[in-house]
Amino acid sequence: MNNLKVIIFSLLGDNPYTDFFVKHLTDRNVQVAVEEKNLNFIFLSKVIEKGKPDILHLHTIHYFFLGRNPIHRWIKFLIFIGQICILKSIGVKVVWTVHEWTDRFSAGKHNIHLIWAIILGRLFHAIITHCETTKTQIIKALRLENKNKVFSVYHGNYIGAYKNEISQGKARQTLGITPGHLVFLLFGNIHRSKGFLPAISTFKSLQENQVSLLIAGFPAEPMIEEEIREIIQGCDNIFFFPKRVPDDEIQFYMHACDCVIFPYKTFTTSGATILAMSFGKACIAPNVGFFGDVLDNAGAFLYDLTNKDGLRQAMQQAINKKDNISDKGKHNLQLAEQWNWDYVAEETIKIYHSCLDLN
Repeated sequence: MNNLKVIIFSLLGDNPYTDFFVKHLTDRNVQVAVEEKNLNFIFLSKVIEKGKPDILHLHTIHYFFLGRNPIHRWIKFLIFIGQICILKSIGVKVVWTVHEWTDRFSAGKHNIHLIWAIILGRLFHAIITHCETTKTQIIKALRLENKNKVFSVYHGNYIGAYKNEISQGKARQTLGITPGHLVFLLFGNIHRSKGFLPAISTFKSLQENQVSLLIAGFPAEPMIEEEIREIIQGCDNIFFFPKRVPDDEIQFYMHACDCVIFPYKTFTTSGATILAMSFGKACIAPNVGFFGDVLDNAGAFLYDLTNKDGLRQAMQQAINKKDNISDKGKHNLQLAEQWNWDYVAEETIKIYHSCLDLN
């Protein structure tokens, strides 16, 4: 079928993911409408008034079940599946891309109940994950009998998405970082589940003279900024920028560092990792899940998440091998180049067609 008509529900905010995704679908004659800022949990009329699409592509589902209490959440869930069932009855295929599952939602009050997961798994025509490990996890979590409805399409890169023209020296000068140091970076919205606080303490335990830590991102939880300030008090080699980083400033933090640390405890996908790779940066991350799939030893210092000393050992290894760290960054850039948006669009369109072939 030519001229596919797709409606996308997304809550990825200022992340250019959606813009790149839509552009490359449109370049392939897919008609795309996006609902982001005006997304509502009652969406049926909005979908239909745009003309019945071939595909409803969800890039968020947790949003639809947020509520004041369990009863409220159950009501919203029932409203959600009711709308999905109506759309299915008129021939609309429903696709879900999993951006978040075992992460900040999973351990909190907004997690998805087992019975909900089973129902959702049977309602959706296709499910897209960003790595093979998440694909396996989703098949298990949703108790799927039809494993063929779950696909793995790697997260598109951010090469060219942001300014990338400043030198490391200029970036460090701008941020006030000591020249000549090996610089680690913690970057992105700051949640406790990302492990930033213990990572800062781990960095302090290294007691290295020629090493600095750069922290940049929006403190997304109450009191977390104050906790970080308390931890770093008196440390002149830790630089903290608690703010939403404007697009034009991302290059300063990426180029000021040598290695980006991802000390996450729970996670599904990490767009920040793809961002670091797109800037040609070496990474430190746990050797599990998404990180274990997209990173390798040639581009990262991977550690055992169950080893309480694993992160410190990975940091120390990076310090000991600082002369080779730029080569790891170049390797990551080469990996990221494979996951361009032409690849993402073409694979996604194949999945759309596989859903339509179910008729």
